[in-house]
Amino acid sequence: MKYVLFVATDPAGEPTDEDPGAWVEKWNGRGVRIEGMPLKPVAETRTVRVRGDRVLVTDGPFAETTEWIAGYDLIEAADLDEAIEVAGSHPMATAGRIEIRPVEPLDHGRDTGNVPHEGDAPASRFLGIFRTDPGAPPFAVEPPAVAEWIRAGRATGRYLGGEHLRPVEDATLVRHRGGRRLVTDGPYTEVREWVTGLVFVDGGWDEAIDYLARCPMARSGIAELREFWTDL
Repeated sequence: MKYVLFVATDPAGEPTDEDPGAWVEKWNGRGVRIEGMPLKPVAETRTVRVRGDRVLVTDGPFAETTEWIAGYDLIEAADLDEAIEVAGSHPMATAGRIEIRPVEPLDHGRDTGNVPHEGDAPASRFLGIFRTDPGAPPFAVEPPAVAEWIRAGRATGRYLGGEHLRPVEDATLVRHRGGRRLVTDGPYTEVREWVTGLVFVDGGWDEAIDYLARCPMARSGIAELREFWTDL
């Protein structure tokens, strides 16, 4: 089963000299880790919402929180226990916190799958993070409209893939504190706007924002646009 690991900051994290590269090499070598990449600082986020006929773009994340997503990893584990083992061995389980989210596969039909790429990280420049928005007006997201949005993105090179996640009630949080592994139910931070899915978007800022604004989910939720840190 596939899981997304959200690598998140935590002001209560503890210093560690563990090497993230060694963690990557270990789980890549075992065929468990599929890909992953750090993200540039949250201050560089653009947030996109569509409300009625207005596209609302703001600088910064959807909310001011002290715990924010610093990167992600996609793994394929036998079960949640193995996913917890993988997350618990990550250096950021000590320095920060790791949220484990099961992937819920969706089939939108022909020409809507992830675009194949080589190497560890996605070939796109951006990660789009979709969130719920309890304050948004009602809007029914129709699967055919999502499929058309994906196909249009593939045709223009904007869309390179994505992952739909199971509800936040299925999230598992993993931390190391004082030499103990702490495993609890729930997300990396307590907010009402929880993550529903990820999309890999290529192009410049304006092109990526325009593409996200055309997504049906932007009418019922929030889309955060984060740039990958590809120059490490």
